[in-house]
Amino acid sequence: MNIVVVVPGGLTEMLQAAPLVGSLSGSTGEPLMIAGPPGAAQLRAGLPGVHQFIAVPGLTARPGAAALCRLWTALRGRRLDVAVVCNETAAVRAAVYMSGVPRRIGVAVGLSDGLLTDRVHGSRDGNRAGDWLGLAGPLGIAAVPSGVEFVPDMDSTRSAEQLLLGSRVGDGRLLVAIAPGQGFAEATVALWGSERFALLANRLATRHGAGVVLVGDGRDRATAEAMRPDLAAETVDLCGEIDLGTTAAVIARCDLLIATDTPLLHLAAAVGTASIGLFGPTAGRARAPSGPDHRVVQALPNGHSPATLDHIRVDDVLAGVESSL
Repeated sequence: MNIVVVVPGGLTEMLQAAPLVGSLSGSTGEPLMIAGPPGAAQLRAGLPGVHQFIAVPGLTARPGAAALCRLWTALRGRRLDVAVVCNETAAVRAAVYMSGVPRRIGVAVGLSDGLLTDRVHGSRDGNRAGDWLGLAGPLGIAAVPSGVEFVPDMDSTRSAEQLLLGSRVGDGRLLVAIAPGQGFAEATVALWGSERFALLANRLATRHGAGVVLVGDGRDRATAEAMRPDLAAETVDLCGEIDLGTTAAVIARCDLLIATDTPLLHLAAAVGTASIGLFGPTAGRARAPSGPDHRVVQALPNGHSPATLDHIRVDDVLAGVESSL
């Protein structure tokens, strides 16, 4: 049985599908393919059981006509038995239908359900990771995450170990990773503020003796630098210094990750690390990783003002952290 998991979007969407991919690869023993955007191909090596990544340029969460044609062509040219569609848009489902894959599984949403052979009702909270995991059900696979769906390679793991031990924070104390900025997100995400992240790091060090690791991509260098004058906690700054694979290995060595709505929240879940997600304009209930190890601190509207990250206090995040320890 040849299975393809279709995941339009970016790194976040691909990592939201990681529990599903892990369940399928661990239970079927069959070759597993993923069709997704080229930028998410860097995750392929760390997803156990995936033997091929089909890169489809332009395959965003709402792809245009050209990307849909590429998806149709890519699927049409392979002998596939099942397509599991991690997307609710009618256009994506139509492209999969037209490709001729005989069995098509997706979440029930409305009129486009007619393009599927198997429909699964989504969760009440609308969590994407949980909904995609449920798509394993029609194949007779229990919707239970394995706990570790992404495995960094040996070189990344070795580099992470050397960085943490060399910086003295990896000495057995509580280790907290903080992603203060964009965190490898394709689109710009809202920021909580360098001063708040610094104060949170200091409070974690004072109350719990925690060491702090700053993680993120090159765009986060300025935010990390802005934290430096206010930081009293022992901290190692790796923002922009390591690639995504080594970042995954660093997070895997940590006890907790704190981040805004970035792919790193889902990367933490995929490597088995607990997380605290800060959400303002986006809905944490749907966007955050699912499961008891992952908590959401959701900003609330203030009168007529929409919810923003500025509405979240340091004490709000600290309470979420301490309930997780």
